[in-house]
Amino acid sequence: MTNGHSMDDDLPLLDRCIEGDREAFDELVLKHQKPLYSMLYRMVSDADDAADILQKTFVKAFIGIRGFERRSSFRTWLYQIAINLAKNLYRDRSRAGKVSLDDVIIRRDPKTLESLIKKEARINLYRALTSLPEKQRLTVMLRVQEQKTFEEIAGIMKCSVGTSKANYHHGVQKLKALFGEPEGTGQHTGAGNGMQ
Repeated sequence: MTNGHSMDDDLPLLDRCIEGDREAFDELVLKHQKPLYSMLYRMVSDADDAADILQKTFVKAFIGIRGFERRSSFRTWLYQIAINLAKNLYRDRSRAGKVSLDDVIIRRDPKTLESLIKKEARINLYRALTSLPEKQRLTVMLRVQEQKTFEEIAGIMKCSVGTSKANYHHGVQKLKALFGEPEGTGQHTGAGNGMQ
């Protein structure tokens, strides 16, 4: 696993949680909340929504912790819960017709021309990402923004490593096409530059 977390890091805390130790769960929250919030914020581009989904993720994890089968890491399981909750938010918004891209883009004080240009690039990138099929969009975000390996993405998305690579490849090709970059350039950085 990347980011210094091995699959076994959380097992002692999980065991304590299952025995009813509430502090152990608090430790898990402290350990995982920042990277999880960061991913959610990139997905929904709204601080309140990201915080709300983060809270719901941990509530769901706490309630379902005895059912966690440990076939993946606790971290991967948390990501699965969070992504599913974020997908539900997208679905609810699109059903209600409330998705206004300009309302969910990161708000920054545009004091300089450079920040305006960056904001415009971010809006264009967000629009391009939201135009991708769901699995491709999530795979590209996990790979580029969260710097997950294809193995980690496969675990989070519950698919094979080959499928995660294919989703990433197709997503990147579509983004390149949307930004007018010819498909045969072979550069993987073209789609990712503005996403960090």
